[in-house]
Amino acid sequence: MDELIKAFQSGSRIVCLSGLTSISAKACLLARFQAETGKSIAVLTNSNSEVDAWAADLEFWRSHDAATGSPIITLPSFETDPYSGVSPHAGTQERRALSLWQLANRAGEIAVLSARSLIGRTVTPDELRDIGMVLKRDEEFSPDDMIEGLVMAGYVREDPISNIGQFSLRGGIVDVWSPDAANPFRIEFFGDTVDSIRSFDPETQLSVGQLDTASIAPMREFLASQQDLKDWAFFAAERFSDEQFERNLRDRTEFAAEGETFNGWEFLFPLIKPNKGSVFDYLRDFVMVIDEPVTNEGVLDGFYRQMVEHYDALHDLGEIGLGPAELFLEPAELREQLADLTAIELRALGRTAAITDEQFAVSDSMTSSPLFLFPTAKKATEIEIRSRSTRKFHGVMADFAADLTSAKTVGRTVLAAQTRGMADRLEEILREYKVVLDAGSIVVGDLSGGFELPAFDLTVFTEADIFGESIGAISTSFNNKIPAGGRKSKLGAFISDFRDLKAGDYVVHVDHGIGRFDGLQTIASQGSEREFMLLIYADDAKLFVPVERMDLVSRYSSGETTSTTPDRLGGIGWQKTKAKAKRAMRDMADELLKLYAERKLVRGHAFPPDAPWQHEFEDAFPFDLTVDQATAIEETKTDMESTMPMDRLIIGDVGYGKTEVAMRAAFKAVMDGRQVAVLTPTTILAYQHFESFSKRFAAFPAKVELLSRFRSAAEQKSVAALAAKGEIDVLIGTHRILSTDVKLPKLGLVVVDEEQRFGVGHKEKLKQLKKKVDVLTLSATPIPRTLNMSLLGMRDMSVIETPPRDRLAINTQVVQFSEGVIRSAIELELARNGQIFFIHNRV
Repeated sequence: MDELIKAFQSGSRIVCLSGLTSISAKACLLARFQAETGKSIAVLTNSNSEVDAWAADLEFWRSHDAATGSPIITLPSFETDPYSGVSPHAGTQERRALSLWQLANRAGEIAVLSARSLIGRTVTPDELRDIGMVLKRDEEFSPDDMIEGLVMAGYVREDPISNIGQFSLRGGIVDVWSPDAANPFRIEFFGDTVDSIRSFDPETQLSVGQLDTASIAPMREFLASQQDLKDWAFFAAERFSDEQFERNLRDRTEFAAEGETFNGWEFLFPLIKPNKGSVFDYLRDFVMVIDEPVTNEGVLDGFYRQMVEHYDALHDLGEIGLGPAELFLEPAELREQLADLTAIELRALGRTAAITDEQFAVSDSMTSSPLFLFPTAKKATEIEIRSRSTRKFHGVMADFAADLTSAKTVGRTVLAAQTRGMADRLEEILREYKVVLDAGSIVVGDLSGGFELPAFDLTVFTEADIFGESIGAISTSFNNKIPAGGRKSKLGAFISDFRDLKAGDYVVHVDHGIGRFDGLQTIASQGSEREFMLLIYADDAKLFVPVERMDLVSRYSSGETTSTTPDRLGGIGWQKTKAKAKRAMRDMADELLKLYAERKLVRGHAFPPDAPWQHEFEDAFPFDLTVDQATAIEETKTDMESTMPMDRLIIGDVGYGKTEVAMRAAFKAVMDGRQVAVLTPTTILAYQHFESFSKRFAAFPAKVELLSRFRSAAEQKSVAALAAKGEIDVLIGTHRILSTDVKLPKLGLVVVDEEQRFGVGHKEKLKQLKKKVDVLTLSATPIPRTLNMSLLGMRDMSVIETPPRDRLAINTQVVQFSEGVIRSAIELELARNGQIFFIHNRV
């Protein structure tokens, strides 16, 4: 560290740091550098996901070492192709505007930005300060100007306000919620004078405190009024007057001429309000830290190439768009801006390796000259500070304790736990192993990974390093145990496409019963040809079904092994079968009613109140519970502590926290010495639950196991044997758990995920279980029968309808079909290491 500080004090403009291999180690060093020098630093990394990782690690070290209060500013790039006709995500727009507002007002000393955000053109700091506003008590500020400014800055009028980016007006009172404020402001005007400023609770609408100043950040990084959009329509007609653009232009000007926005308008708006600034204008006094310059250069070079290709393709298709140079800095401008900055280059392998990389550098796609944004030819001071990754213990606490007490651990040891509950549990475990650590060695915070930094005499272990993912044994099985050709069952699938069938398969016609599919036939009738499914019934009777009425036909499925006999076409056998099925349904309804009546009378196991470890387990949850989650958990625990067997349905959308409710219930059961069975309809879901449960239960003496076809026959036999002995606390799996060879002698709780996706036979087994043990059912989409029973009071129900805080909404765009849009969407998702599902009516 001293060497790095001296290098800057001696006038070095570029310092190359080598040997640091992880973001967490780099963040540790940079946080100390910033605290000791007081210099503002801006970290440049290659993607938005790494921006978040850097910010979290810097916040961890700064909060524990420097204890400064200013926020870490994160500036992500738009993950939307400007030539796809799609608007950027509103959350990203808000985040960028807030970050630029903070930088313009010098509200932070550390910034983290992605490579693509560095090259985008934007408004100047002075313009941005005019977009936002700062109101002070007893000073003049017209409420009309304020309302107009809020609308132009991207705020939406709502009464009452309930979210960031909203405002309301009632007489001389304006409520507004700025993205940089924990609570909304209530501003009262007396004429054009700010009479009072208060913050208030949006739930209760009650004041929290009086304020002297209200800082209101913009929701987007430019001003746009209805008149601006009308002006855009006029100038766009002039700019894109060529006949090939006529249709595409009309689709947009129809909206803009009315002062309304349209998809992708943000990337066309600079036509009337060119962006004259760049991020460099906001980073004048910052030391630029470039994380792996070769990687960042590759990202930027690829992006420049992509933009030129997409713009050319757009032009060829007759779609309108502004040139790349109107939206982004050109490479020559970028090199010029970078040349003026003081920089720290983080090169894990040092400058020697970087020189080799330069020999293979690609050419600049916009100027046909080498890009070379961070050339190693520049004279730079090189300093080596080595770091190395720590050992992973995968929950083997004896090994971890031995490692801590041996001479293997360098200098000061820090254990980073995500939550206070996990920190307390770690302390308790180490006490059992008689490991004594210095005060303050166990800290609470989120760190991306552990490392050793000999130069600082520092060793850091994270929760993941200690407990890890105890699922290595099945990773091979996950990839290799799916039998070839066995991915899709031949039974039980509704025929949505005749290509699913082959000649000889049995099908069921809703009116005529079981027949044999004998292929497709084209029949000419009245001058036109139509395609029919040919079904063969008893005595070789034939039935032709038009393919457009395939909804009348479904694939025949039967759990019986006897051979199938076709029905007689026009006979009464099928009618009798349907009548018998209806009677069976009525009988099942009677049985269900009796079952739930019995449950009201049967005396089940009453679980005791929460044990001390229950509180530690719950405190280890790294997120804040929503009100609905907390209510569902409380209701579930109350049911479990009752003598009547629980049968509770938890309804909530994907990602709303149903699994956390199940985990807490499972832990409560395990703490009372009971076994828990978690049933899922698919092997993938079973595997996901196994990962989640293993991670949460890792710090506690509870054994979690998986039973599904991802496990070999020998492994399944071993798991079943351990379960029968009561040595498995939580058994997670598919319907395989319901097999006769699986015994759970101390079963106290059954968790069923998406019960509606289990077959009739499995549900019969579940019904018998429900007489004796507590059952918790999770569902995002309960079937009508389940929902009806819950609404009638036959089953208890908890609804989680509040999304977790900061959960990003799905960004849905409806656009005209365009291969360019599809291509850009796929490329952008691949660039951020995401997943793509392409759904189409024809494969």
